[in-house]
Amino acid sequence: MGSLNSAVTFRDSCTPPLQLEMKRNEDHGHQRSKWLSMEKTITGLVEKLNLSNIQFIASEILNQDLIWGRGLFCRAVMKSQLGSPHIYAALVAVINSEFPDVGLLLVKRVVLQFKEAYDCSNKKEMEAALKFLAHLVNQAVVYELVAFDVLLLLLGRPSSDHIEVAVSFCIECGSSLLEFSPGRLNEVVREFHRIMGEMEKRVQVLIVKLFVARRQRFKEYPRMTDELDFVEVEDQVTHEVSLLHEICSESSVDSFEAEKDQSFEHEMSSEIVIPCDDEVSSGGV
Repeated sequence: MGSLNSAVTFRDSCTPPLQLEMKRNEDHGHQRSKWLSMEKTITGLVEKLNLSNIQFIASEILNQDLIWGRGLFCRAVMKSQLGSPHIYAALVAVINSEFPDVGLLLVKRVVLQFKEAYDCSNKKEMEAALKFLAHLVNQAVVYELVAFDVLLLLLGRPSSDHIEVAVSFCIECGSSLLEFSPGRLNEVVREFHRIMGEMEKRVQVLIVKLFVARRQRFKEYPRMTDELDFVEVEDQVTHEVSLLHEICSESSVDSFEAEKDQSFEHEMSSEIVIPCDDEVSSGGV
């Protein structure tokens, strides 16, 4: 009977493994260079954002490979938004209308930032995260569900810091809550009423400020001004995120990772041809 080994055919046309490895290393270096260039571009554009150039910056960012660089974008925005969260929320709304996965990732990271600050009782970080989250709600990047989650969490443990943060957050996105979920907003306001007597005078004054804003239908705190309204209603993509959801930050997308090169595996898999059993049998003694 013929040997199976004698029926194995080696193709002479395959590229030598060493040459393939050199090509893969060259591609890896090229991709890394492209990644670093994209990181520099996105970070620079985000840092230059102001009220007058939102559309220009958005269009320039959309020219980048945002799916690959979504972590870079989210990281740059979260770092830069502290001074002008309403402006950066408008930018995110534009990007989100084109790349919803990018907008969703950013919302998740903002929510995680709040949760971490809450767990550490870091009032300053809670305020920063919630101010940005409020404007993301106002821009319809995320549904108001997460805002009520936040408010009920803070009101459930009514310390002075928690209530102060809750009042500021409720005022910031109150116009959106009133428009889309007036019944739930009324429940929240009643809860503020209930705990008001437990608070120190300074916090009571803040709560009264919220009550006044609610009676005036938050007219001093509109969802957004015309100069920040860039996305048509039919183009909006609004995400549903909750504190009750399991949220992943996808931190791995912040670092360079070369796209998988299939050429090496393809070349090597085509190197050896093993015939079927019938072909082996026909090559008998």
